[in-house]
Amino acid sequence: MSHRNIFYSLLRAYVRFWHNTIFYRNVEIKNFPKNLPPDAPLLVISNHQNTLMDALAIVLNVGKRQPYFLTRADLFKKATVKKLLMSLKMLPVYRLRDGMDEMQQNDEIFQTCVTILSTGGTLAAFPEGNHGVQYHLRPFKKGLARIAFRAETEHDWNVNLQILPCGLYYSHCQKMGEKLVLNFGQPFKVSDYRADYEQNQPRAFTQITRRMSDDIKSLMLNFDDLPHHDTLKWLTDKESRKDGDMLTNILKKADELAQLKNQAPEEYTKRMEEASAERKRLATKGIEAEIAGQPPLSMGALLTKTLALLITSPIWAYGVINSWIPYGIPFLMTKKLKDQQFSSAFRIVLFALVTFPLAWLLQTGIVWAVVDAKIAALYALLLAPTGYFAHRWARWWNETRQQWKLRS
Repeated sequence: MSHRNIFYSLLRAYVRFWHNTIFYRNVEIKNFPKNLPPDAPLLVISNHQNTLMDALAIVLNVGKRQPYFLTRADLFKKATVKKLLMSLKMLPVYRLRDGMDEMQQNDEIFQTCVTILSTGGTLAAFPEGNHGVQYHLRPFKKGLARIAFRAETEHDWNVNLQILPCGLYYSHCQKMGEKLVLNFGQPFKVSDYRADYEQNQPRAFTQITRRMSDDIKSLMLNFDDLPHHDTLKWLTDKESRKDGDMLTNILKKADELAQLKNQAPEEYTKRMEEASAERKRLATKGIEAEIAGQPPLSMGALLTKTLALLITSPIWAYGVINSWIPYGIPFLMTKKLKDQQFSSAFRIVLFALVTFPLAWLLQTGIVWAVVDAKIAALYALLLAPTGYFAHRWARWWNETRQQWKLRS
């Protein structure tokens, strides 16, 4: 069974450019194991916070592998959409809400997963079974444990299947221009649980599922104190631009706060109240946590940064004028979505495959009809870099305005 597809590779490379370079201002891949052969069977698991963007994050950033992905079945209702998603190596998983008759199809899907893994393929999935915007790991389903053990037992434990945990971190889930970190852990073998499985299958399902959960929780930002979720996120955001590794700083701060809650609950409650008041005060001034957490810029540095932005503002204006139609259409379209958590995924697909290619092609054609070919070619070449610069410039300007507010 071949798991490589040339068309898929080309499409993935194109979408990866839009995802890793354009949509996010920074995508960091931490600790991806380089010693895994590309044809070794692998089950990649991660937390599920950002709908289809989680799937894209994994699919686009696991080296040369072309993972199959288990996806909620309600996305496959229309025949044309189902055909498209299946061609992109996405497999439907039916839930109780889809009906008992539909859930019976899971046996066939799970067997497909077993075949993929037993023939050296890569399968990616979210053990939580649903998405949630909060930075919190929800209980795991045991379906992946059953698939993993079935792959091994049907082939006399010779598959050598490994499970690779990953913690996904987004500085913000829905906004464009944010940061994304894929924090991979150490892969472990399903065969390590052979003795437990042969002795007591239900217990083995529980043990390997708990291992998955513990590993992912150690790799991600996780808040168990959900009533103070937003304040905790604000406090950890303040650490994001300090010296050192961003995610390490954030996780360290989260761990300190969790320990404070356990060891000194009264002090923790007071800290939450003070932080919440500070967060609301700065929010009224339009100051974000990561700006508030930075060391203040000197007056000279702030003036220099402001002057540089003013000098480059004509490039920003040029980029905005030539990109506002393809940039704006996806935002207007996604306002009608019932679940706004899907907005980012729809926007990146529309950006990469529809609005920007078509709009820029049309704009270039119009320019070519008015001027000579050389100027039209120069216009076409400037569209992408000036459009990209305009988006980044807007963020730099917003940050600079916040830094001035901090000084006021």
